[in-house]
Amino acid sequence: MYNYNFSENDWYKNISRNTNQTNMMPSLFTPEEGYNKGNLFANLYSQYKNYKPAVLTASNEKDRLFLNYAQNAFAAHELNLYLDLHPNDTSMITLFNDYREKADQLMKEYESKYGPLNISSNSLNQTPFVWEQETWPWEGGM
Repeated sequence: MYNYNFSENDWYKNISRNTNQTNMMPSLFTPEEGYNKGNLFANLYSQYKNYKPAVLTASNEKDRLFLNYAQNAFAAHELNLYLDLHPNDTSMITLFNDYREKADQLMKEYESKYGPLNISSNSLNQTPFVWEQETWPWEGGM
């Protein structure tokens, strides 16, 4: 079992020591960098001319929590697509599950503090309907 620490980015540099069946591990960006560039796979990323992707930063705890959730959910989704073509890559399955679990944990934390993120949220099964009680952005919310 791999021991990934999501608070540090050093393990991304060391991931190449873990090999799959073909001894070829794809080169990966961190979830933050992959989210900003729109591609988790560094070997597949092709920068358009001189375009530099924006570096997203959060201005408060709510935004930081959502951004961290979005980055990990994006990384899990990218690896899910990879695993469609490489279903026996145990290293990537482990990494996918780590990102998925981290995204699930962050979503639960976000929803417990700030309300539901998506239509499948368990917090939507209560009365009154949670989204109806929230202040909408055009009403000065967020």
